[in-house]
Order: sequence, then structure tokens, then C-alpha cells
Amino acid sequence: MQREDIARAAIGLTVVLLPYAEAFTVLPLAAIFLLDPGTRLLSASLAMLLIMRPALSIPHINLPLYVIAISFVASTFAPLAFKKFDTLAGSIIYLMITVALGYPLAAMISSGSLSPERMLFLAILGGLSGAFLHHVSQERDFTVPFGTAMVMWLFSFDYPLPDLQRILLICIFALALGIGAYFAKAADSDAVLSETIICLLVILFGGLPWFLLLLAFYLLGGGFTHYGYAYKRALGIAQSRGGVRGYKNVYSNSLIPLAMAICYGVYGSEMFIYAFIGSVATANGDTLASEIGETSRSKPRMITTLKETEPGVDGGVTPLGEAASFAGALLISLLAAGTGMVGSFGIVAGTIGGFLGTNFDSLLGATLQSRGMLSNNGVNLVATAFGALVGAALWYILQII
Repeated sequence: MQREDIARAAIGLTVVLLPYAEAFTVLPLAAIFLLDPGTRLLSASLAMLLIMRPALSIPHINLPLYVIAISFVASTFAPLAFKKFDTLAGSIIYLMITVALGYPLAAMISSGSLSPERMLFLAILGGLSGAFLHHVSQERDFTVPFGTAMVMWLFSFDYPLPDLQRILLICIFALALGIGAYFAKAADSDAVLSETIICLLVILFGGLPWFLLLLAFYLLGGGFTHYGYAYKRALGIAQSRGGVRGYKNVYSNSLIPLAMAICYGVYGSEMFIYAFIGSVATANGDTLASEIGETSRSKPRMITTLKETEPGVDGGVTPLGEAASFAGALLISLLAAGTGMVGSFGIVAGTIGGFLGTNFDSLLGATLQSRGMLSNNGVNLVATAFGALVGAALWYILQII
């Protein structure tokens, strides 16, 4: 074992002092900081978390000690999984190590004040976010401890959770779907972790029907990426990497639906159901409009000027693409009604929200994206937010009619 690995293990072992020393655990971290230059950023990051806790208590803000403890595990012991395994296998083992060590640590530190369900949920969330950040970040010794702590802290408030077995089943279900997408070459390893986090949170806060809408979008998007692929490749407008999706694509299309699901779980307003459907319908309508519309034999026209343009140009639309956009939004809305989320008005609201959101996406592509002010992922994020706003506005109109 190399010196740096020994130092990281020593940093990890200081976690056993947390229940007794709390903020004074910075003292052994300071000693390791002085002895090993290679782990100084990690030692400093964990020490900053420990110092933040009493500082935040002054304005009566609580950063739970068990959150910091799980972050210790996620940034020291769990990364050992990547030493001998590839990215996907390493990520799964990373998650298992974080849960196996983080759960009992949280139980010991909380002294019975924290339910087993919440401890398991936070440990899983810490493991998933830690594995993701470890792989995508260039400054992992900072982003992993701080990132995992902030994600877990965000969800450390009190809200109802299902029993332990159901939480585990949801996690296994989400991972299985992600692994299936990975081997089907529809998603890379980072996208698998991203989809798993989104699946876990959407099901817990919204319910399984909510995730079925997102799953339908993922499946349709992955499937239609290969529609007319040879023709799109010949034009030079096919998806890169054979249509394999990355985490940026997942988050840009799913962050707004995820936010709506969490808001629904916290506040319970039906408005968030309509906003969720509008955002997912936008994502699905936009994907189908792009993947099917690009195979159109007619020349696309710019949405801003209606002048003919070349295939693949941002902001170009075709009748085939518009029809695909409407169909994609309608499919999501019908599925929402079929799962009992909404009634007939929800179908109308979701379809309108998705269709308008898709065309707003094209408008952004023709303006802000073409000028380099927004990336494609940024456009997707803003467009799904617009679709959510339309869905919520139509729900509000329904209330006053």
C-alpha cells in the first residue's frame, strides 16, 4: 500500500472519534495534513466541514454530525473500489461500502434520534452522489466530501419515508434499470448513477407512476436515437458516441421534473403534478422532434424567420418534427392519465405544455444557443422549466374556471 493510501485510510479512521471529539477531530486531521502533502486537500475539506458545524449553530442552523460521518466514509474508504474495478463496477462497490460503513456510523452518532429508514436513505444518497462526483470531478478531494455532505444535508429534513425493505428495493430497481441502459449502450456509467439518483428521489417523493413517465421518456429517447441513424450519420447530424447518453443530458432533461416531484412530496399541491407532466412532455417532445424531424426529406425552416436552413441547425423545424413533438407530448400525457395522476384536462395541459415547451426549445436554439449564450443542455433545462410553467399555469386556470 502506498503512503498516500495509508494517509487516506488514517483520515477515514478518524471518523470513529466524531461521536466523542466532534469538532476537535480536526486535530488528528491537522497532523495528517502536515505529514502527508498528497492528502492535504482532503484533510482540509473534512476539517472545514467539522468547523462549519459549530459555526452554523450560532444562527441556529443544524449540520448533522452523521452527515459529516458518512462524508468521511464516502471520501476515504469508498474510493478504494476504483483501485481494482472499472467505472461501473467500482461505482456499485463504492455505494455498498458507503452504505455498509455509513449506516452503522449514523446509528451510533444519532443515538436513536434518527430512524433506520432515514439513515439508510441518506447513506444510499451519499454513496450514489459520492461515486458520481468521484468520477466526474477533477478536484475530488474537495468535491466528494463537500458534495456528499451538501446532498445529504439537503434531504436531512423530516418527511415520511417507506420502510427499509422498500427503500432497498427502489435502489436495486433503479440500479438495475441503469445497468440495463449501460449494457444496451444507451447510457454511460455517469448517466447510470445520475438516473439512479433521480429514480430514487422521484419515487420516494412522487411515487412510482411519476417515475414511469420519466422512464418512458428515457426509453423513447434511447430508442428513437437509432431511428434513421444511418441517414442522420450521413448528414453529420447523428448523436455522438452512437447515441450513448451522458450525465449532462440526463440532468438537463430531468432536474426540473425532479424538483417538481420533490415539491409535490413536501407541499402536496396538485399544481406540481401538472408542472411535472409539462416538463417531462417537453423533454420527450423535444427528443422525438429532433430524432424524427432530422430524418425529414423536406428542408427545415428557422422558427424565427421561417426561412429554409440546413438539417441539424439549431432552431430549424419541420412539419414532421412538429408532428413528432406533439405525439411525444401526447404520449407522456396519456401515460400520466393512464396511471391515475391526472384526468382528461391533465392530458390537454400536458400536451400543450410539452408542445409549447418543445417549440420554446427551438426558439432558444435559434437565438441564445446560436450565439453561444446557452449550450444544448442549458437549452433543455430552460425549455423543461418553461413546459413546467405552462403546465402549472393551465392547472391554475382550471381552478378559476
